[in-house]
Amino acid sequence: MFANSSNQQQQQQQIQNQQQQLNFQNFSQIPMQQSSPNFPILSQPTHTNNNIFGGPPQQQPQQQFYAQPNLQPSLFGTNNTGNYNQPIINFQDDEMIEPKKEDAKQIANYDLNEKLSFEVKTLYKMGKLINSRTQYLPGIVSIKAQDQIITKNPENQRVGVDLICLIDKSGSMDGQKIAMVKQTLSVLLDFLSDCDRYQLITFESSAQRLTPLKRVTDGNKQYFKQIISQIYSGGGTTIGSATDLAFKQLKERKYRNNVTSIFLLSDGQDGNAVQRIQEQIKTVQEVFTLHTFGFGQDHDAPMMTQICNLKSGSFYFVQDVTLLDEFFADALGGLISVVGEQLEITITSQAPPPYQNIQISKTYGNMWQKKGNQYYITQPQFASGSRKDYVFELALPKFEAKIEDFQRNVKVIDAELKIKDPVNGTVITKQTSLTLTFFNEDELINQNEADLDVYAQYFRVKGTEVIDEARKACEQNKNEDAQKLIDNMLIQIQKNPNVAAQCTGIIQDLQQAKQASARTSYSLFGQKQMCQMVSNNYQQGGVNSLFSAQGMQLQQVQPAAYQNVQQQQMMFQVQSSKAPQKFN
Repeated sequence: MFANSSNQQQQQQQIQNQQQQLNFQNFSQIPMQQSSPNFPILSQPTHTNNNIFGGPPQQQPQQQFYAQPNLQPSLFGTNNTGNYNQPIINFQDDEMIEPKKEDAKQIANYDLNEKLSFEVKTLYKMGKLINSRTQYLPGIVSIKAQDQIITKNPENQRVGVDLICLIDKSGSMDGQKIAMVKQTLSVLLDFLSDCDRYQLITFESSAQRLTPLKRVTDGNKQYFKQIISQIYSGGGTTIGSATDLAFKQLKERKYRNNVTSIFLLSDGQDGNAVQRIQEQIKTVQEVFTLHTFGFGQDHDAPMMTQICNLKSGSFYFVQDVTLLDEFFADALGGLISVVGEQLEITITSQAPPPYQNIQISKTYGNMWQKKGNQYYITQPQFASGSRKDYVFELALPKFEAKIEDFQRNVKVIDAELKIKDPVNGTVITKQTSLTLTFFNEDELINQNEADLDVYAQYFRVKGTEVIDEARKACEQNKNEDAQKLIDNMLIQIQKNPNVAAQCTGIIQDLQQAKQASARTSYSLFGQKQMCQMVSNNYQQGGVNSLFSAQGMQLQQVQPAAYQNVQQQQMMFQVQSSKAPQKFN
């Protein structure tokens, strides 16, 4: 095959040498906090989503579909001092792959109809409508997939993956950084098999495609390791040149695997990257995710989080480069456990008269898109053992009419989910709705317990909002104010032990964010850590980095909040191959 031909290896070597380079008050008796709004009722809710993942900036279109040579001026104009006859790249040289089809029985047995749940629910199912003020009721649109444990013959139990790695090899990557990246790229090969394809693209001031998109056979693993060993550092940082090549590869490849993803690794800054990549993505109709890995103290964490959010990916903050392989294992574990793709949710908020003014008043995160009285959410991939909870607030306006018995049960939201099986291409449709029971203000309600799952997801996004506000305060040198915001949120969550028990993830994040907000910590790692928390918590993906009180990044010895079993196993496998390091 491709990798076993000596002539083709020589051709690949020539190419390499030429190219080297995202209360409801009456529903509850919980007292309000003075310092920050408590729920269910929010008297004056903040209806803004101002964070670092806000509206997209204007884009300047730029396109380059070949590796650009380094150009230098001379007496006679501009000379190509490196590759004078730089060839146009043939992106259709990807190695043939036959993606898993319906005959992959063990995969096909993951029945999305059976193992995927879809529901809409609110903090309370019953409540009083009052005539004195508008009430706000938290709710979630929730999707959960049962876990799938891959044991023997993993290549027969999972989807195939096309993975493209974009590697910053600029001068600042010299030394331990580039050495650890090379080691991690090789470690990845141990988790990939001949049902997967792998490609390496490096970049500094320009980008170089080091390999075609090749299957990870035993023979090709040696080929990849040889290429990896020859990566060296030097030059500037132009991320957009690498994504140009990656997106062109996605569009022009002859074959397509079940799942596709891009990993972007950089320790630098590129002020034009976000706008450029946004414009590039408009031309790409492929289904893929984009995960980013930021190294050290100098990379632009807001930029890296914005880039991964463009394609529903996670941001991994790698202060300690020896942990890179563990974060790679987490990201790859999510890919090989994908059981659904092209997820689409339609939410319609349209209650009948006299309740027609009941509407969704606020949504959390940048994934919600609104048209009229409908909201749309899309997600490129969905892994087994994962969940996505899209949080909203429902506005219940002042209500002066008398509620009759036949008017009590009211359907206020309809929701529909469509998701595609990545193996056999079948599109699954699920439908659900939200019905609330209303009472008059002078009536009694019995057995109206709060839904702890809604509580946990609501506090996840409210806590994340506070972390983002604290980050903004730190940017204005108001670090003490930032820590007060975080303290108030922690008090609000922890005053109810039953709720706090469901909120261990966001409690840990808030505690870490308070530590990160200290003046000395913020400049060293705090800003990047807080950017990561905001991005990953809204996406419900990735691993939020942990730091000791002394500012050392810690190994993730407990399962992370958003990991499935496959990700936990793969991260533990990487950790167990190392000497004991840091523990939290």
